[in-house]
Amino acid sequence: MKKVLLLSGLCLLLFFSSIQSATFAFTENNSVFDGQVSSPFTQSITIYNPYNEVDFNSVHHYKTNLHTHTTESDGSNDPNEVIYHYHDIGNYDILSITDHSLNTWPWTDYIDENPVESSSSSAYYPDLNLLAISGNELSMGHHRSSLLNDYPFGGFFMHFAFWKIQQDNGVSFFNHPGRYTYDASWYQHYFDWFDDCVVGVEVFNQGDRYPTDRILWDEINKDRSPDDLIWGFSNDDMHRLSSHAFRNYQHFLIDELTEDELRSAMIDGSFYFSYEPDGADDSLDTYGQSMTPKLTDVTVNETIIHLTAENYTSVEWYDQDSELIGSTDSLDVSSINSNFIRAVFSNDYGKTFTQPFGVQQ
Repeated sequence: MKKVLLLSGLCLLLFFSSIQSATFAFTENNSVFDGQVSSPFTQSITIYNPYNEVDFNSVHHYKTNLHTHTTESDGSNDPNEVIYHYHDIGNYDILSITDHSLNTWPWTDYIDENPVESSSSSAYYPDLNLLAISGNELSMGHHRSSLLNDYPFGGFFMHFAFWKIQQDNGVSFFNHPGRYTYDASWYQHYFDWFDDCVVGVEVFNQGDRYPTDRILWDEINKDRSPDDLIWGFSNDDMHRLSSHAFRNYQHFLIDELTEDELRSAMIDGSFYFSYEPDGADDSLDTYGQSMTPKLTDVTVNETIIHLTAENYTSVEWYDQDSELIGSTDSLDVSSINSNFIRAVFSNDYGKTFTQPFGVQQ
C-alpha cells in the first residue's frame, strides 16, 4: 500500500512539474507586458506620428518659402524687392534667400528695418513680424539647400559641406531631385550619415517641374525605418517674382517664431506643404492668399489615423508604392502592408500634403 501511495505521489509531482515547465516555455517564447501575453498570431502595430507633439488648439501655422533667388546670383529681382514682395503681398512669416553658392546675408544690407535678434543663422524683424533664415543653395553637384547657417560656398565636396552645415547646427535638404538621375539608394547614404541635418527632399519645385519627385520620396521612405522617415518640401525656387512667386509653400506648426522652434519642426516633420498651380497669377483676387487646404488636427487612436482640415473637397491616402489606398479623413492601418502612409487634401486651388506616418508592424 505504501509503495502504491509513493508511486502516486511521484506521478503527481512529475505532472505538476511538466505543467510548470510548459508554462515557462510558453511565456519565454511570447511577449509578456502588463500581465498580458501577446500571441505570435496577433499583430502589434506602432504608428509614428510626426505631429504627435503639436497642440493644434494653440499652434501657429507659419507660412514659409525656403528656396528664393535674387540678383545676387541669377534672380531677376533685387533682395529688397524679393523680401517686401513675400512679406507685403504673400503674407509670409518665414523666408530664406538661397542664392546659388552664396550666402546673401545679412538682410540689413538691403532693407531699412532692423532685427531685434540676429546671428549668422537667422534674424527676427519685429516691424515685419518676419523670421529671416540665413541660406544658400549649394550648386556644385546635386543642388542642396543650406539653412540656418552662413556656409558661403558651392559645396563641391558633398560630405564636407554637409559636415560643415551639421557642425554649425544647420539644416539641409535636396533640391529638385528630378533634375538628376540618382536612385533612392544614393540618397539613403546622406540621410543616414547626416541624420538630423539632412532632413528631406523637395517634392514640389517652381510649380511642379518634376512630378516624379513624389515617387522618389516614397521610394526613399519605403526602405527606411518607419521611425526615421524623411520629409517633403514645396518651394518656389523663385527667380522671377512675376511668374514664380506664391505657388509653393509650407506651413510650420510652431508656437513661437524662433530659430530653435523652426529647426526642431524641420527635423521632426511638424509641418505640411502645398502646391497652388495658379498662385503666381497676380491678376487673381486670391494672389498671395494661400488658398490650398489647411491641416487643423491629427489624432491617432490605436491603428486609426484621423485628420481634420479646412477648405478641402477631397482627401486621398497613399502607401509606400505611391498607390491610392483610401479616400476618407480616417484610415485604419491594420490591414495595410506599407512602411508608411501619407495624405493629400485637394480643392479647386491646389493640394496640401501631410508628412508620412511611419507604420511598424
